[in-house]
Amino acid sequence: MPVAFKERTEPTILSKLRILNKRLELTEEEKRYLSHLEKGYKGELQFDAMTEKLTSSCLILNDLLLEVEKTTFQIDTLIIFAGTLYLFEIKTNQGDYLYKQEALTSISTGVSIKNPLDQINRTKLLFKKLLNQIGYNFKIQGSVVFINPEFTLYNAHPDLPFIFPTQLKRLLDNLNNQPGKVSSSHYKLATKLASLHQIETSYNKLPSIQYDELKKGITCNECESFSVEAVGQKLLCKECGHSEKVELAVLRSINEIQLLFPDRPITTPAIQEWCSIITDGKRISRILAKHFTFSETKKGRTYTR
Repeated sequence: MPVAFKERTEPTILSKLRILNKRLELTEEEKRYLSHLEKGYKGELQFDAMTEKLTSSCLILNDLLLEVEKTTFQIDTLIIFAGTLYLFEIKTNQGDYLYKQEALTSISTGVSIKNPLDQINRTKLLFKKLLNQIGYNFKIQGSVVFINPEFTLYNAHPDLPFIFPTQLKRLLDNLNNQPGKVSSSHYKLATKLASLHQIETSYNKLPSIQYDELKKGITCNECESFSVEAVGQKLLCKECGHSEKVELAVLRSINEIQLLFPDRPITTPAIQEWCSIITDGKRISRILAKHFTFSETKKGRTYTR
């Protein structure tokens, strides 16, 4: 049975852009980038749902950011089998494309994207170097998975390491038929790779933000509307009717401000201002005291996780 050795987490930059999209008017370019990240993450989760159902003996590591010789590279999905390590690059492109060695070109728009073959070959090369450095020598198989069922690629040679939507079942059947069982050495390798995983550093793609520019308030956890009101212990959305505990909504809002402004101190007045609709400072204080530790400073009580 497969072991999910490293779970996939939502990219930090995607989380931040989602918050900013609610509280700030993004440029068209930023909105396109957000949409690109959303589709990519959704496609990766789709592939995760497939690999979770494997029945063979393997270790699965999702979303690895590694470095070798001062060069970083990312692996969307790594599956460790007894004899082979499988690398997968997940693509969510939609529409009809024409294959050329230098690029894939959309037939309808003429827009070209970089040939993902270059990316998977680079990843394999760097990963092999890293494995050699840490004392491992395994056979490596790399593939590009086009997971969107509405994707077609013309003129691609059958020998290319591309997995198309109609081939996904055969891929899973092949992975389920991998011989042997993973051993302690495979677990040691997985542990080492997980420890080498680096924190995402693509924050430079975020728009420049100022606290005062952002819209304050709590948003609906269902439709993201600001049209919510606190009624007793519940937060009710006037747009979609969704109901949520006030305490959970406040904690969710605190997570947002901490993600966007990690150096900003968490105090009762600060959270009251950020949440806006919760006018009772004592209520905010009770929630903070329940879920955070505090320290007394000259400026008052400051809370930390």
